[in-house]
Amino acid sequence: MSNAEVARSAVGTWVGTIPCADCPGIGYTLELNPDSTYRERMVYQGRSATPFVQSGTWGVGHGRVQLKKQGTGNNQFALDGETLVMLDGDGNRIESALADAYRLRRKSPDEPEDNPSLWREKYERGIDFAAVGNEPFWSLEIDLEKMIEFRLLDEEDGSVLTPIPVAEKPEGGEGAVYRVQTVSGNLEIRLMKETCVNTMSGREFPYTVTVLKDSAIYKGCGIYLRDSRLNGTWNLVELQGKAVSPKDYERNPPSLAIALAEGSVSGSAGCNKITGTLEPIGDRINFGAIASTRMACPNMEVENQFLKVLSNEELRYRVNEERLELMLGGRAVAIFERGE
Repeated sequence: MSNAEVARSAVGTWVGTIPCADCPGIGYTLELNPDSTYRERMVYQGRSATPFVQSGTWGVGHGRVQLKKQGTGNNQFALDGETLVMLDGDGNRIESALADAYRLRRKSPDEPEDNPSLWREKYERGIDFAAVGNEPFWSLEIDLEKMIEFRLLDEEDGSVLTPIPVAEKPEGGEGAVYRVQTVSGNLEIRLMKETCVNTMSGREFPYTVTVLKDSAIYKGCGIYLRDSRLNGTWNLVELQGKAVSPKDYERNPPSLAIALAEGSVSGSAGCNKITGTLEPIGDRINFGAIASTRMACPNMEVENQFLKVLSNEELRYRVNEERLELMLGGRAVAIFERGE
């Protein structure tokens, strides 16, 4: 093909999982746009769910797709039938036992997305849990107050919409099981808190999802959707209805630093530093086990009350850009203001 023909054929989104020297694989996505811009996205499986993203311009020379980018890394590709083959640093085909792993396939427009903007859009629609699966492509949305929707994306009538039943606890693990009977058949949804890697994007998810629809089994990955405004540092200003002044604490004023991507929380209880995990589910928030240092201070009353609040399994939250409230029984038991 001529360079112009290669350019026209290469436009689109290409995905695959390429080899990694020190991790299970790299979830790789390359978007080649008609305006000669590109976006490259890599997720290092088993290391971090945060993607490495680079963008720039691309062109075609000597029949090869060439990314115009700085630094090291593969920047040349060859079209081979329905695949785009990643080449080595010299523009040659990679010859090894893993050569086939460098073949990228064209992404179908019907595939479910798992990008952050989509999760945010679902959250704003009231969806509490979302999951996607591949081969065949399917999606799952759970509104804990209303409905479950399971959709097979390659079937015209592949959607099941049903009121949400009472969740059951699974045997031998942490998660939830939903069983429903619909006019189109039986549906069982199992959400297990086990790390799951999306085979197309390489992104890690905290939940492995299995859907049994009649005699068919669908597997994929899912996540409870979180309000991104929770991210950041929060200073405690009120506890159990009493004002708390950070100025009264010389070393470690009570605070929380929330990192949703890692599912972690750190900070101070007023005397001792604390670390732990957290998982927002709908308007509930579970801080899990909180570990703390063991310093002794003259007055531990605020610290003990603070840790007791964080350990409550019925804790709920309200948040905006500047204020975070932890709630019990409809009453704010801890109020925070956003820190630097």
